[in-house]
Amino acid sequence: MLKFRYFTVPNWFKKTPTAEVYLALNDPYSFMLIQVLPDLEKRFNIKFKLFLVYESVPGVTIDPKLMRAWAIKDANYIADQYQLKKITQQPTQESLFTGQQMWQLRPKTLANAWKLFQQTWFNEFEDYYHASTPVINYQIKNLMRLVKLGHYLPSSIFIAGKWFVGIDRLDHLEKCLTDFDLSKDDRSHVYQKNKLVFAERSLTEDGSNNDDADILEVFISLRSPYSYIGLLQAEKLSIHYQIPLKIKPILPLLMRGLTTTENKQRYAVFDASREANKLEVPFTRITDPLGQGIINAFQVFAYAELHKKELGFIKSAFNAIYVDGLDLSHKSVVASLCKQHDLDYEKALAYNNEHDWQQWSDCNQVTLDSMGLWGAPCFRFKETTCWGQDRLAQIEQAIITS
Repeated sequence: MLKFRYFTVPNWFKKTPTAEVYLALNDPYSFMLIQVLPDLEKRFNIKFKLFLVYESVPGVTIDPKLMRAWAIKDANYIADQYQLKKITQQPTQESLFTGQQMWQLRPKTLANAWKLFQQTWFNEFEDYYHASTPVINYQIKNLMRLVKLGHYLPSSIFIAGKWFVGIDRLDHLEKCLTDFDLSKDDRSHVYQKNKLVFAERSLTEDGSNNDDADILEVFISLRSPYSYIGLLQAEKLSIHYQIPLKIKPILPLLMRGLTTTENKQRYAVFDASREANKLEVPFTRITDPLGQGIINAFQVFAYAELHKKELGFIKSAFNAIYVDGLDLSHKSVVASLCKQHDLDYEKALAYNNEHDWQQWSDCNQVTLDSMGLWGAPCFRFKETTCWGQDRLAQIEQAIITS
């Protein structure tokens, strides 16, 4: 049905299928995405229609200042991967106003958009405009369109009822377009730089692969499907490179007094599902553990860790949530997980009374805050830190070169 609506019907009228692209002039990821769109148009029978929006929907960014600093660093990591132009400075407010105004005045071609992004970020305008209410309203209108279609971020592509955010999800877009017979050549899988390679690692003088200081720390939230996927990939790294895994659970954002949007939650499930499918990770159903489900699992974790069974227990908890659809708010479910790993549930609860889960989870959150990060999943190996399961390639490279 999707193929018929988005591709077959346009073909009848000799029209090229069109994808909508939502960009923000002050968004580092939009700066990267606009650079690769011409390549996609060259390799696939597709056209892009550009929409200018604000940086994000209000309320979806936890710490805007921290997030922006991280986003620029992360965007430049993407630039290094794909040999794109990097960000070396931030646009002034005057350049941003001018760029938004010029967007209205120029034809919205890919070439014009890329030129405008460079002029804005590198402050290269000869004349400058002030903020304009019609221009602001134009961006708000586009932002409302994005939200109505079910999303919340710029640097996003919408086609065939699906969203593809940033360069990181272009591998899914390439597969989608290839499945719909829109590929023009054999180069249908270009954007796949974040794969783990499981390379050989140099041995130390004693013939081992690591020293006592080498630990892969994994900050996870049971409510985050990306944490579920990330933990399983981190475990593979741990086994392959013979590095201990240290699991550090933190509370979900909503249990820390923060808010999110329905679009963000809905997209996270959809996106995590296709990421899991790509990595052959089981992902069949979800039973939200928010609240008592999280507490019940956390009350057991320290005891499981004491017996060196924390990895197995957390994996079973994730499996209950994302595969079996079991409700962790029922103590009988958590007790059954304990039984799977030969853990005494009542002793676990007694141990929690002396090692309160709120204390160690708060400590994990403070550690994460000190790293300049805020949510889950996050990973750390020595001095290398990253956010997101799709950045584990950075951790792997740090392991290989350590």
